Amino acid sequence: MADERYPADIELLSINRDEATGVEYIPTGRSPYVLDYRRSLHRTLRAAERANDLRVYLDGDLSVGVRAGRCYIGDSSVVFAGESGVEVAPNTTSYIWLDANGVVQISTAGLPVNRSTFIPLAEVVAGPSTVSRLTDLRGETFLQAPNASIIGLTATAGDINRALDGVNTSVTALALNQITAGATTPADFFHTHTSMVRDVPGEAIFTLANDSDDNAAEVSLNFSVPDRLPYDTVLKPHPQHHFLQQQYGETVYSLVGSTTVSFMHTGELPDSIVDTAIGMVPIDGQLVAVLLSVGDNLQSSNPNDGLSAHIKNNGVTVTDTPASLSHADGPGFLSTGRGHGIAATVKTDGNAAVFRGDILSLDLTRSVSGTLSREASNVGVLAVVRADRPE
Repeated sequence: MADERYPADIELLSINRDEATGVEYIPTGRSPYVLDYRRSLHRTLRAAERANDLRVYLDGDLSVGVRAGRCYIGDSSVVFAGESGVEVAPNTTSYIWLDANGVVQISTAGLPVNRSTFIPLAEVVAGPSTVSRLTDLRGETFLQAPNASIIGLTATAGDINRALDGVNTSVTALALNQITAGATTPADFFHTHTSMVRDVPGEAIFTLANDSDDNAAEVSLNFSVPDRLPYDTVLKPHPQHHFLQQQYGETVYSLVGSTTVSFMHTGELPDSIVDTAIGMVPIDGQLVAVLLSVGDNLQSSNPNDGLSAHIKNNGVTVTDTPASLSHADGPGFLSTGRGHGIAATVKTDGNAAVFRGDILSLDLTRSVSGTLSREASNVGVLAVVRADRPE
Protein backbone atom coordinates (compact mmCIF):
# COMPACT_ATOMS: atom_id res chain seq x y z
CA MET A 1 0.00 0.00 0.00
CA ALA A 2 1.37 3.46 -0.93
CA ASP A 3 2.23 5.88 1.89
CA GLU A 4 -0.30 8.61 2.69
CA ARG A 5 0.84 11.93 1.25
CA TYR A 6 1.36 15.10 3.24
CA PRO A 7 0.40 18.52 1.88
CA ALA A 8 3.14 20.30 -0.06
CA ASP A 9 6.00 21.67 2.06
CA ILE A 10 5.18 25.28 1.23
CA GLU A 11 1.57 24.69 2.28
CA LEU A 12 2.58 23.10 5.58
CA LEU A 13 4.96 25.96 6.34
CA SER A 14 2.19 28.51 5.80
CA ILE A 15 -0.34 26.94 8.21
CA ASN A 16 -0.72 28.74 11.56
CA ARG A 17 -3.65 26.76 13.00
CA ASP A 18 -5.74 23.72 12.16
CA GLU A 19 -9.29 25.09 11.91
CA ALA A 20 -11.03 21.75 12.64
CA THR A 21 -9.28 21.07 15.97
CA GLY A 22 -7.82 24.45 16.94
CA VAL A 23 -4.32 22.95 17.24
CA GLU A 24 -1.66 25.60 16.53
CA TYR A 25 1.48 24.96 14.48
CA ILE A 26 4.79 26.21 15.95
CA PRO A 27 6.09 29.07 13.79
CA THR A 28 9.26 28.38 11.83
CA GLY A 29 12.38 29.55 13.62
CA ARG A 30 10.70 29.97 17.05
CA SER A 31 13.35 29.79 19.78
CA PRO A 32 12.98 28.62 22.42
CA TYR A 33 10.03 26.55 21.20
CA VAL A 34 9.34 24.44 24.35
CA LEU A 35 6.35 26.47 25.58
CA ASP A 36 4.80 26.64 22.09
CA TYR A 37 5.37 22.89 21.71
CA ARG A 38 3.58 22.20 25.01
CA ARG A 39 0.68 24.45 24.02
CA SER A 40 0.32 22.64 20.72
CA LEU A 41 0.59 19.27 22.45
CA HIS A 42 -2.00 20.26 25.09
CA ARG A 43 -4.55 21.24 22.45
CA THR A 44 -3.82 18.11 20.41
CA LEU A 45 -4.44 15.93 23.44
CA ARG A 46 -7.71 17.70 24.22
CA ALA A 47 -8.88 17.17 20.65
CA ALA A 48 -7.91 13.47 20.87
CA GLU A 49 -9.29 12.89 24.38
CA ARG A 50 -12.51 11.19 23.33
CA ALA A 51 -10.53 8.79 21.16
CA ASN A 52 -8.90 7.56 24.38
CA ASP A 53 -12.25 6.57 25.99
CA LEU A 54 -12.29 2.83 26.80
CA ARG A 55 -8.99 2.25 24.94
CA VAL A 56 -7.33 -1.07 25.79
CA TYR A 57 -3.54 -0.97 26.39
CA LEU A 58 -0.84 -3.41 27.52
CA ASP A 59 0.18 -3.09 31.17
CA GLY A 60 1.99 -6.42 31.58
CA ASP A 61 3.30 -9.43 29.66
CA LEU A 62 -0.11 -11.14 29.81
CA SER A 63 -2.38 -8.38 31.11
CA VAL A 64 -4.12 -5.30 29.75
CA GLY A 65 -5.78 -2.18 31.09
CA VAL A 66 -8.84 -0.22 29.92
CA ARG A 67 -8.85 3.58 30.01
CA ALA A 68 -11.70 5.49 31.69
CA GLY A 69 -14.51 6.88 29.53
CA ARG A 70 -18.21 7.32 28.89
CA CYS A 71 -20.57 5.47 26.56
CA TYR A 72 -24.23 4.62 26.06
CA ILE A 73 -25.38 0.99 26.13
CA GLY A 74 -29.00 0.01 25.52
CA ASP A 75 -31.10 2.58 27.42
CA SER A 76 -28.45 3.71 29.92
CA SER A 77 -25.49 6.05 30.13
CA VAL A 78 -22.37 4.28 31.45
CA VAL A 79 -19.50 6.12 33.19
CA PHE A 80 -16.46 3.83 33.41
CA ALA A 81 -13.64 4.70 35.85
CA GLY A 82 -10.97 2.59 34.14
CA GLU A 83 -9.39 -0.74 35.07
CA SER A 84 -5.92 -2.30 35.00
CA GLY A 85 -4.45 -5.76 35.40
CA VAL A 86 -7.04 -7.62 33.28
CA GLU A 87 -5.34 -10.97 32.71
CA VAL A 88 -5.40 -12.76 29.34
CA ALA A 89 -4.77 -16.49 28.97
CA PRO A 90 -1.56 -17.57 27.20
CA ASN A 91 -1.66 -19.17 23.73
CA THR A 92 -5.23 -17.89 23.10
CA THR A 93 -7.18 -15.15 21.39
CA SER A 94 -9.26 -13.22 23.93
CA TYR A 95 -12.12 -10.77 23.32
CA ILE A 96 -12.74 -7.86 25.69
CA TRP A 97 -15.93 -5.80 26.01
CA LEU A 98 -17.77 -3.48 28.40
CA ASP A 99 -21.26 -4.64 29.45
CA ALA A 100 -24.32 -2.53 30.27
CA ASN A 101 -23.37 -2.54 33.98
CA GLY A 102 -20.02 -0.90 33.22
CA VAL A 103 -18.06 -4.12 33.92
CA VAL A 104 -15.14 -5.27 31.76
CA GLN A 105 -15.73 -8.79 30.42
CA ILE A 106 -13.21 -11.11 28.73
CA SER A 107 -13.78 -14.40 26.88
CA THR A 108 -11.98 -16.70 24.47
CA ALA A 109 -15.33 -17.75 22.94
CA GLY A 110 -15.92 -14.44 21.15
CA LEU A 111 -18.12 -11.39 21.62
CA PRO A 112 -21.80 -11.60 22.67
CA VAL A 113 -24.36 -11.89 19.87
CA ASN A 114 -26.67 -9.01 20.90
CA ARG A 115 -24.77 -5.85 19.88
CA SER A 116 -27.17 -3.59 21.80
CA THR A 117 -25.96 -4.92 25.18
CA PHE A 118 -22.22 -4.13 25.11
CA ILE A 119 -19.35 -2.07 23.65
CA PRO A 120 -16.60 -4.16 21.93
CA LEU A 121 -13.15 -3.05 23.12
CA ALA A 122 -10.32 -5.24 21.82
CA GLU A 123 -9.11 -8.55 20.45
CA VAL A 124 -5.92 -9.75 22.19
CA VAL A 125 -3.73 -12.50 20.74
CA ALA A 126 -1.29 -14.00 23.28
CA GLY A 127 1.63 -16.36 22.93
CA PRO A 128 3.05 -18.53 25.70
CA SER A 129 4.39 -15.60 27.75
CA THR A 130 3.53 -12.29 26.06
CA VAL A 131 0.82 -10.57 24.04
CA SER A 132 1.71 -10.64 20.35
CA ARG A 133 -1.14 -8.50 18.97
CA LEU A 134 -3.77 -6.10 20.35
CA THR A 135 -6.52 -5.02 17.93
CA ASP A 136 -8.79 -2.08 18.83
CA LEU A 137 -12.46 -3.02 18.21
CA ARG A 138 -14.11 0.21 19.39
CA GLY A 139 -14.55 1.32 15.80
CA GLU A 140 -17.13 -1.45 15.35
CA THR A 141 -19.41 0.68 17.54
CA PHE A 142 -18.82 4.30 16.53
CA LEU A 143 -18.38 3.40 12.82
CA GLN A 144 -21.41 1.11 12.75
CA ALA A 145 -24.16 1.42 10.13
CA PRO A 146 -27.38 0.54 12.05
CA ASN A 147 -29.73 -2.12 10.76
CA ALA A 148 -33.03 -3.53 11.99
CA SER A 149 -31.51 -6.32 14.10
CA ILE A 150 -29.04 -3.99 15.86
CA ILE A 151 -31.68 -1.47 16.94
CA GLY A 152 -34.17 -4.22 17.88
CA LEU A 153 -36.68 -3.54 15.07
CA THR A 154 -38.51 -6.74 14.18
CA ALA A 155 -41.25 -5.30 11.95
CA THR A 156 -40.75 -4.47 8.28
CA ALA A 157 -41.98 -1.28 6.67
CA GLY A 158 -44.86 -3.32 5.26
CA ASP A 159 -45.78 -4.58 8.74
CA ILE A 160 -45.90 -1.01 10.05
CA ASN A 161 -48.02 0.20 7.11
CA ARG A 162 -50.50 -2.64 7.58
CA ALA A 163 -50.67 -1.89 11.31
CA LEU A 164 -51.31 1.80 10.66
CA ASP A 165 -53.99 0.95 8.11
CA GLY A 166 -55.61 -1.34 10.67
CA VAL A 167 -55.83 1.14 13.54
CA ASN A 168 -56.14 4.30 11.45
CA THR A 169 -55.63 7.56 13.36
CA SER A 170 -56.07 5.91 16.75
CA VAL A 171 -52.49 4.58 16.68
CA THR A 172 -50.35 6.12 19.42
CA ALA A 173 -46.61 6.40 19.89
CA LEU A 174 -46.80 3.65 22.52
CA ALA A 175 -48.81 1.47 20.15
CA LEU A 176 -46.26 1.89 17.36
CA ASN A 177 -43.45 1.12 19.80
CA GLN A 178 -45.18 -2.06 20.89
CA ILE A 179 -45.72 -3.16 17.29
CA THR A 180 -42.03 -2.86 16.48
CA ALA A 181 -40.24 -3.56 19.76
CA GLY A 182 -40.31 -7.29 20.26
CA ALA A 183 -40.77 -10.81 19.01
CA THR A 184 -44.53 -10.87 19.64
CA THR A 185 -46.59 -11.08 16.46
CA PRO A 186 -48.00 -7.57 15.81
CA ALA A 187 -51.40 -9.03 14.89
CA ASP A 188 -51.84 -10.20 18.49
CA PHE A 189 -52.40 -6.58 19.55
CA PHE A 190 -55.32 -6.06 17.16
CA HIS A 191 -57.63 -8.82 18.33
CA THR A 192 -58.49 -10.74 21.47
CA HIS A 193 -59.48 -14.33 22.20
CA THR A 194 -62.45 -14.71 24.53
CA SER A 195 -63.05 -17.97 26.33
CA MET A 196 -66.63 -19.19 25.80
CA VAL A 197 -66.47 -21.72 28.65
CA ARG A 198 -67.82 -20.73 32.05
CA ASP A 199 -68.55 -22.84 35.11
CA VAL A 200 -71.97 -21.46 36.17
CA PRO A 201 -73.98 -23.62 38.60
CA GLY A 202 -77.70 -23.55 38.11
CA GLU A 203 -80.07 -23.58 35.13
CA ALA A 204 -79.08 -21.63 31.98
CA ILE A 205 -81.40 -21.15 29.00
CA PHE A 206 -80.45 -20.00 25.48
CA THR A 207 -83.18 -19.01 23.03
CA LEU A 208 -82.67 -17.89 19.42
CA ALA A 209 -85.70 -15.83 18.41
CA ASN A 210 -86.81 -14.68 14.95
CA ASP A 211 -89.82 -12.35 14.78
CA SER A 212 -91.05 -13.83 11.49
CA ASP A 213 -89.99 -15.71 8.37
CA ASP A 214 -89.06 -12.40 6.75
CA ASN A 215 -85.28 -12.11 6.23
CA ALA A 216 -85.44 -8.49 7.39
CA ALA A 217 -87.01 -9.41 10.73
CA GLU A 218 -85.07 -8.93 13.93
CA VAL A 219 -83.10 -11.92 15.21
CA SER A 220 -82.04 -12.07 18.85
CA LEU A 221 -80.25 -14.43 21.22
CA ASN A 222 -81.76 -14.53 24.72
CA PHE A 223 -79.61 -15.80 27.61
CA SER A 224 -81.39 -16.57 30.88
CA VAL A 225 -80.03 -17.69 34.27
CA PRO A 226 -83.23 -17.71 36.37
CA ASP A 227 -81.51 -18.58 39.65
CA ARG A 228 -79.05 -15.69 39.42
CA LEU A 229 -80.30 -12.87 37.16
CA PRO A 230 -83.70 -11.15 37.33
CA TYR A 231 -83.61 -10.20 33.64
CA ASP A 232 -82.65 -11.98 30.46
CA THR A 233 -79.62 -10.76 28.52
CA VAL A 234 -80.64 -10.13 24.92
CA LEU A 235 -78.12 -9.94 22.06
CA LYS A 236 -79.23 -8.61 18.70
CA PRO A 237 -77.96 -6.44 15.83
CA HIS A 238 -78.97 -2.79 16.04
CA PRO A 239 -81.55 -2.32 13.24
CA GLN A 240 -79.89 0.87 11.92
CA HIS A 241 -76.23 0.86 12.98
CA HIS A 242 -75.75 -2.94 12.73
CA PHE A 243 -73.38 -3.25 15.69
CA LEU A 244 -74.05 -6.09 18.10
CA GLN A 245 -76.23 -4.74 20.91
CA GLN A 246 -76.57 -6.17 24.39
CA GLN A 247 -79.58 -5.34 26.55
CA TYR A 248 -80.02 -6.26 30.20
CA GLY A 249 -83.17 -4.87 31.77
CA GLU A 250 -83.33 -1.22 30.66
CA THR A 251 -79.57 -0.90 30.04
CA VAL A 252 -78.18 -1.22 26.50
CA TYR A 253 -74.51 -1.71 25.57
CA SER A 254 -72.75 -1.97 22.25
CA LEU A 255 -70.72 -5.10 21.41
CA VAL A 256 -71.10 -7.75 24.12
CA GLY A 257 -70.58 -5.46 27.09
CA SER A 258 -66.89 -6.04 27.87
CA THR A 259 -63.59 -7.40 26.64
CA THR A 260 -60.25 -8.18 28.27
CA VAL A 261 -56.55 -7.50 27.81
CA SER A 262 -54.38 -10.08 29.53
CA PHE A 263 -50.80 -10.84 30.58
CA MET A 264 -49.38 -14.24 31.48
CA HIS A 265 -45.93 -15.10 32.90
CA THR A 266 -45.25 -18.82 32.59
CA GLY A 267 -43.13 -20.43 35.30
CA GLU A 268 -41.67 -18.78 38.40
CA LEU A 269 -41.50 -14.98 38.73
CA PRO A 270 -38.09 -14.16 40.31
CA ASP A 271 -38.16 -10.40 39.65
CA SER A 272 -40.57 -7.48 39.30
CA ILE A 273 -41.77 -6.49 35.84
CA VAL A 274 -41.96 -2.76 35.01
CA ASP A 275 -43.69 -0.94 32.14
CA THR A 276 -44.44 -4.10 30.17
CA ALA A 277 -47.03 -3.50 27.45
CA ILE A 278 -49.69 -6.21 27.67
CA GLY A 279 -51.89 -5.31 24.71
CA MET A 280 -53.85 -2.83 22.67
CA VAL A 281 -57.39 -1.81 23.66
CA PRO A 282 -59.77 -3.08 20.93
CA ILE A 283 -62.84 -0.95 21.84
CA ASP A 284 -63.79 2.42 23.34
CA GLY A 285 -64.87 2.05 26.94
CA GLN A 286 -63.83 2.10 30.60
CA LEU A 287 -61.24 0.04 32.45
CA VAL A 288 -63.44 -1.36 35.23
CA ALA A 289 -61.42 -4.14 36.89
CA VAL A 290 -57.91 -5.58 37.24
CA LEU A 291 -57.59 -9.21 38.35
CA LEU A 292 -54.37 -10.82 39.60
CA SER A 293 -54.02 -14.60 39.66
CA VAL A 294 -51.22 -17.07 40.49
CA GLY A 295 -51.03 -20.76 39.70
CA ASP A 296 -49.04 -21.15 42.91
CA ASN A 297 -48.74 -18.31 45.42
CA LEU A 298 -45.45 -16.96 46.80
CA GLN A 299 -44.55 -18.37 50.24
CA SER A 300 -42.24 -16.51 52.66
CA SER A 301 -41.29 -16.19 56.31
CA ASN A 302 -42.80 -12.68 56.11
CA PRO A 303 -46.60 -12.97 55.63
CA ASN A 304 -46.69 -9.53 53.94
CA ASP A 305 -44.39 -10.59 51.08
CA GLY A 306 -46.18 -11.03 47.77
CA LEU A 307 -47.16 -9.54 44.40
CA SER A 308 -49.10 -6.46 43.31
CA ALA A 309 -50.25 -5.32 39.87
CA HIS A 310 -50.76 -1.73 38.62
CA ILE A 311 -52.23 -1.10 35.16
CA LYS A 312 -51.26 1.94 33.06
CA ASN A 313 -53.02 3.38 30.02
CA ASN A 314 -50.56 4.98 27.59
CA GLY A 315 -48.09 5.26 30.47
CA VAL A 316 -50.53 6.79 33.01
CA THR A 317 -51.39 4.67 36.07
CA VAL A 318 -55.15 4.04 36.26
CA THR A 319 -55.30 2.01 39.49
CA ASP A 320 -55.34 3.78 42.87
CA THR A 321 -54.87 0.48 44.71
CA PRO A 322 -53.08 -2.39 42.95
CA ALA A 323 -54.49 -5.90 42.86
CA SER A 324 -52.39 -7.77 45.45
CA LEU A 325 -51.73 -11.29 46.74
CA SER A 326 -49.46 -12.08 49.69
CA HIS A 327 -48.15 -15.11 51.58
CA ALA A 328 -50.91 -14.49 54.14
CA ASP A 329 -53.54 -15.33 51.49
CA GLY A 330 -52.33 -18.94 51.41
CA PRO A 331 -50.53 -21.29 48.98
CA GLY A 332 -51.69 -22.81 45.70
CA PHE A 333 -53.92 -21.23 43.06
CA LEU A 334 -55.25 -17.82 44.13
CA SER A 335 -57.06 -15.02 42.31
CA THR A 336 -58.34 -11.62 43.36
CA GLY A 337 -61.32 -12.45 41.13
CA ARG A 338 -62.25 -15.16 43.62
CA GLY A 339 -62.00 -12.94 46.67
CA HIS A 340 -58.38 -13.65 47.55
CA GLY A 341 -55.93 -10.87 48.41
CA ILE A 342 -56.77 -7.21 47.77
CA ALA A 343 -58.92 -6.21 44.80
CA ALA A 344 -57.69 -3.36 42.60
CA THR A 345 -59.32 0.06 42.89
CA VAL A 346 -59.64 1.85 39.55
CA LYS A 347 -59.22 5.64 39.52
CA THR A 348 -62.29 7.82 39.15
CA ASP A 349 -60.48 10.86 37.70
CA GLY A 350 -61.28 10.04 34.08
CA ASN A 351 -58.00 8.27 33.31
CA ALA A 352 -59.79 4.92 33.26
CA ALA A 353 -61.51 5.92 30.01
CA VAL A 354 -59.83 3.97 27.17
CA PHE A 355 -60.08 4.15 23.41
CA ARG A 356 -59.37 1.74 20.60
CA GLY A 357 -55.63 1.81 19.90
CA ASP A 358 -54.58 2.73 23.47
CA ILE A 359 -51.80 0.60 24.97
CA LEU A 360 -52.24 -0.98 28.40
CA SER A 361 -49.02 -1.70 30.28
CA LEU A 362 -48.26 -3.41 33.57
CA ASP A 363 -46.14 -2.87 36.68
CA LEU A 364 -46.02 -6.28 38.40
CA THR A 365 -44.17 -5.74 41.68
CA ARG A 366 -42.59 -8.62 43.61
CA SER A 367 -42.04 -7.51 47.25
CA VAL A 368 -39.84 -9.83 49.30
CA SER A 369 -38.08 -9.13 52.62
CA GLY A 370 -38.37 -12.53 54.30
CA THR A 371 -36.93 -15.97 53.49
CA LEU A 372 -38.70 -17.57 50.54
CA SER A 373 -39.78 -21.19 50.50
CA ARG A 374 -41.56 -20.83 47.12
CA GLU A 375 -41.64 -18.26 44.34
CA ALA A 376 -44.96 -17.26 42.78
CA SER A 377 -45.49 -19.10 39.48
CA ASN A 378 -47.74 -18.85 36.43
CA VAL A 379 -48.78 -15.29 37.19
CA GLY A 380 -51.66 -13.78 35.22
CA VAL A 381 -53.14 -10.28 35.11
CA LEU A 382 -56.48 -9.52 33.45
CA ALA A 383 -57.64 -5.97 32.63
CA VAL A 384 -61.40 -5.79 32.00
CA VAL A 385 -62.71 -3.09 29.64
CA ARG A 386 -66.45 -2.35 29.58
CA ALA A 387 -67.69 -1.06 26.24
CA ASP A 388 -69.23 2.39 26.04
CA ARG A 389 -72.94 2.59 25.48
CA PRO A 390 -73.89 3.62 21.91
CA GLU A 391 -75.01 7.21 21.39
